[in-house]
Amino acid sequence: MDTPEQVREYTALLPEAAFTVCRLRVDSAELKERFLARGWRPDLLREAVIEAEALERSNYADVSVDTGGLAVSETARLVCERVGGWPGTLPAVTFHRVVDQQNPPTSQADAAPASEPVPVLWLSGATAVGKSAVGYQIFMQVYRTGVRAAYVDVKQIGALRPAADDDVDSHRLKARNLAAIWAGHRAAGARCLIVSGEAVSAEAVHGYAELLHDVALTVCRLHAGPATLAERVARRGQGGGPTTPGDELRGLGSGTLHRIAGRAAHEAVALDSAGAGELRVDTDGRSVEEVAADVRARGGDWPNLLP
Repeated sequence: MDTPEQVREYTALLPEAAFTVCRLRVDSAELKERFLARGWRPDLLREAVIEAEALERSNYADVSVDTGGLAVSETARLVCERVGGWPGTLPAVTFHRVVDQQNPPTSQADAAPASEPVPVLWLSGATAVGKSAVGYQIFMQVYRTGVRAAYVDVKQIGALRPAADDDVDSHRLKARNLAAIWAGHRAAGARCLIVSGEAVSAEAVHGYAELLHDVALTVCRLHAGPATLAERVARRGQGGGPTTPGDELRGLGSGTLHRIAGRAAHEAVALDSAGAGELRVDTDGRSVEEVAADVRARGGDWPNLLP
């Protein structure tokens, strides 16, 4: 969010929420260092610096916190202090369905109907096989062809801790959230959807798809051998690759990462034995770009849409 007007676009849809807007800032030198350390899209560095400079002149936030030289945990503690011990005393949990009368939520039925089912590509596979990296690469490839595409990482839409007793894997929560997010994308004109999923059963994946309605689902299972999975788990644990909020591998010790790699190898074998997914694509010794191109080719030049 960059302006008071943009803030109001969000707050107007949640009238029962008490918003506190906190802007994080850092000086240009450290911003450049952090951006380049991501190892992703260095061509966007200048744009990021210009955006940061513009935000320095803004006044939309209630609180501004300088993150220079601070670890994430230190920044989080400082933010909570600056906003008065947020969230403070919490009320009893109640659930309300909030409806904006002027801009009612778009249901699947209200989304622009398609003459044919909308293509949805679900990327599944064992832990650290590369689902998110490949999924986002396919999203980039598709939208560059002129097709309006949507991308959702399922892990990012179900952060609820502790999980509900009757939904310990949060699959029902994530499925409902995915359906709601897709309705918004569809209303905005998206013509296909790429989903990075988890190592769930075929039945669970189709349970997600049932809530999307009128989609042509293709499940592609990415596969890697034990050595490749171990290398990728270790790299993520050391902070390699794009930074993903909530990455459960980041910063873990070598012993724990070794055990996780072993579980990932067992996941891969189990998924192979079950024959999960319509497509199976090996990722050993291949770049993200190569795997993404293979997935699309194996899927019949997915999504088979004309711009």
